Amino acid sequence: MSRLSELILSRLEERHDTPQITVLRRSGVPLDLSGAHLHAAAMSLAASWQDRLGPGPHTLVLALSAGERFLTALLAGLLAGHTIVPVALPRGGSQSERLRHIVRDCGASVVFCEETSRDPIARHLVDGGTSEPTCPFVTLDDDTAVPVTRFQQDDTPRPAVIQYTSGSTRLPKGVRIFGDQILANGDLVARCWDMNPATRFVNWLPHFHDMGLMGGILYPLLTGAYSVQMSPLEMVRRPATWLRAISDHRATFSGGPAFAFSDCLRRITEEECEGLDLSTWRRGFCGAEPVPADLLPQFRRRFQPYGLDPKAVFACYGLAEMTLYAAGGPEPEGDLPTHPSGCSSVHPCALPEETRANLRIVDPETGHGVADGRQGEIWLKGPSKGDGYQNLPDETASTFAATLPGDDGPGGWLRTGDLGVIENGLLYVNGRLKDTLIVNGRKIAAAELEWLAGGIHASLNPLAAAAISPDPSESGVAALLIELKPGYEGPRDPGAVRSAIERAVLGEWGIRLEDVRILARGSLERTSSGKIRRQAAAEFYRRDRCQQQSDKVLSA
Repeated sequence: MSRLSELILSRLEERHDTPQITVLRRSGVPLDLSGAHLHAAAMSLAASWQDRLGPGPHTLVLALSAGERFLTALLAGLLAGHTIVPVALPRGGSQSERLRHIVRDCGASVVFCEETSRDPIARHLVDGGTSEPTCPFVTLDDDTAVPVTRFQQDDTPRPAVIQYTSGSTRLPKGVRIFGDQILANGDLVARCWDMNPATRFVNWLPHFHDMGLMGGILYPLLTGAYSVQMSPLEMVRRPATWLRAISDHRATFSGGPAFAFSDCLRRITEEECEGLDLSTWRRGFCGAEPVPADLLPQFRRRFQPYGLDPKAVFACYGLAEMTLYAAGGPEPEGDLPTHPSGCSSVHPCALPEETRANLRIVDPETGHGVADGRQGEIWLKGPSKGDGYQNLPDETASTFAATLPGDDGPGGWLRTGDLGVIENGLLYVNGRLKDTLIVNGRKIAAAELEWLAGGIHASLNPLAAAAISPDPSESGVAALLIELKPGYEGPRDPGAVRSAIERAVLGEWGIRLEDVRILARGSLERTSSGKIRRQAAAEFYRRDRCQQQSDKVLSA
């Protein structure tokens, strides 16, 4: 039995007769799951799998909704030594392609789903012009044998989880995460954030991404903490349900991406705040994407009257390739130092000493470290680093085994592809290396332009925008695609708004916007975690521009 399995069993035993996890349900009646209940349910399911699937261990894709069934299947797989691959329920279009890619790439023995999603899953698994699914798919309740053809019988170490990235630039990559890496990263979070058996965690984050799976489900369990699990859909439908859960369950830990904090500011009414008590909330982490500089200060001011300690809310940084967490935590006392040049748009992450030792800012072209205050690519190392990408040996070698000048022995640095600056002991994460705009040799993070433009008019949503290069070979020219905020109509004078955005961007960075398109909500393609796929937006825009130019030629 692995160290991970042993610790899971130990934690379940510690809460044998008391709630380990509470699942919130739309019926309004929470479901309390004791350690004994979770243990018995997981072992029963694992035994059923042994009978149905035959020899293993297996790679199991879990296409399940958030809640008790996913939790049971997750624990059953980890305790039995299978590899678990959590996925989002596909909605159609590119999501079908994503699911088929994941099933093929991970070498799944079977896809487990629920009865209500069985037929849709079947349609999504049919590949192209064939009528055969890419993998067997069955419900958890079905007790018939499964004709498995792909499984591993040797003693080769196998990952506990394969975490598929959001796929913001192309099809997602599977990060191989072993049990020891989960334990190492969970211990790091526990030390840096003081997560312990007294922690009470509210999690609404999707279980098919690292922040929800590791941070919201496994780490509370592995530290002996108690967690409350709620559906991501409830938070998206009505953000007040998130803060109400924190209040009602006296939670000490909870967090999410920047859009969640932004939605709380925009969509929670004063009436919905009546009776809200956030005084127990000690760790309000905000990450998964660059955090706008003014977002957390606004959040603190808005909810301080309801007991929120301003020091409780902070930015953090992590990625699936490091299992989850890499930096961030409670901020130093007093006002934050002045932003370094080019970082005024983002809120910094604190760098606990242990995380600082395993983080470098590197010139992505020369591979040399840069001085504090200069922007470069964030490189990471340490026992939390994943094993590599599934079926991508060349990309694994270039991403997971980078070498810095002066390193002794083989390189062990992870190239994150994220741009950052370290100044005064703080990390400023500016965006993706591939999501940059080039101006006379200077790299500008796309998110900075989007946030500036989004502040020009109240109806624009800076967290649902794509600043792109129409022609990557042309410096200093960009286009902006930006959606309206939920509940807003377009500006009365869109031409004036576009002109104001163009002037602001030109004045700030010398970037000429050749096009500004104000779009309806939901127009831009997103990843399964809700991030805007800027590269996909750029490809669509370039194709559309070429088509328009072709139409002009034909009509001339």
